[in-house]
Amino acid sequence: MSISAMVLEAKDEFEEKFFIPVATESFFQECWEPAIEELGLKWTKVFSVGIDLVEEDFPFVLEELSKIKEWAKENLPEEKRIKIIERIELIETELPIAFTHRDGIIIFIG
Repeated sequence: MSISAMVLEAKDEFEEKFFIPVATESFFQECWEPAIEELGLKWTKVFSVGIDLVEEDFPFVLEELSKIKEWAKENLPEEKRIKIIERIELIETELPIAFTHRDGIIIFIG
């Protein structure tokens, strides 16, 4: 199993093809969850079970992702740190594109 971001109720080809890999379930448990627990995060905590994200919620998720990146720099070995940061930066750059594509778009992360 893996965690990814995709558009719920896609309306066109862009939305149908929109897909951001976040983490395999095992990598999420091993590397993301310790950061989420230690930092007391609430938005990213539910990535593993799934969350419907609207544009208004995105700044809160971005803030948590930034905290996870900083935590990873201090607490993960290089290979895992690089992997988690690459995925977070992908989310940070690609999700805003989807939110500007159409008003009311909902992104499912899970």
